Amino acid sequence: MNRIGIAQVLRNAFGVLFANFGIALFIAVVLGGVGWAVAEQVGSYALATWPPSTPQQGMVISQVAQTVWLTIWGCLAGSWAAPASLYLWVQHEKKRPTSFYEAVNFGLNRFSRVLPAHSRALFIVQLGVIVIVPGILFGLQYAFVDAIATLDTAEKDPLARSRKLTAGRRGTLFRTFAVFLLWWLPVQAGGFFYIQEFGTLALAAAGVIDALVLIVIDLCMVQFYLDLFRKPAAAPQPVLQPI
Repeated sequence: MNRIGIAQVLRNAFGVLFANFGIALFIAVVLGGVGWAVAEQVGSYALATWPPSTPQQGMVISQVAQTVWLTIWGCLAGSWAAPASLYLWVQHEKKRPTSFYEAVNFGLNRFSRVLPAHSRALFIVQLGVIVIVPGILFGLQYAFVDAIATLDTAEKDPLARSRKLTAGRRGTLFRTFAVFLLWWLPVQAGGFFYIQEFGTLALAAAGVIDALVLIVIDLCMVQFYLDLFRKPAAAPQPVLQPI
């Protein structure tokens, strides 16, 4: 298993996040703020286009429309946001300063490569979420997809590579993900629709928080991924005592 521990990974991830909070906030506004705010409008448009006969039917129509939009936006904006977020860790590893311009362009330059793998993984996980357990399993299997697609330009199938590399490590990855269930579980249990009652601005703010959580997750997963390739420190040699 990885030599780096969960607590250290989390400390590193939050440290990099807060050290570059302005950049991370911009990424989160684009990915989560815009995505969630537009989702509300998509839901309203769907209800106006297909007027429901019952409140329950209206909820289903709105939920399906918003989920479709958020999945599409997650594929498009997420394929830029993931490498832009990982740029923060790349610079941290290299002990180099970050810049807003470089972060945006790092994501844009890798967008076309990340898009197919990120989108496939997101679609599979979203389908799995319909039945909670498969959604969790798919999320663990594809935990390294963004890191592989961003950093390993020679890899032809980031999803298959992620499945292979996460095998035997998914317990640690699950315990890392579990930290963020305090946010995700209430959102998945209806919090998204409850927040809509407070208006578009509140929904956009919640979307920003959700995207910041995703950024931290990417910063955690890239550490586990890169740690697989680090050579362990050599064992200390015994000191020979003179006879």
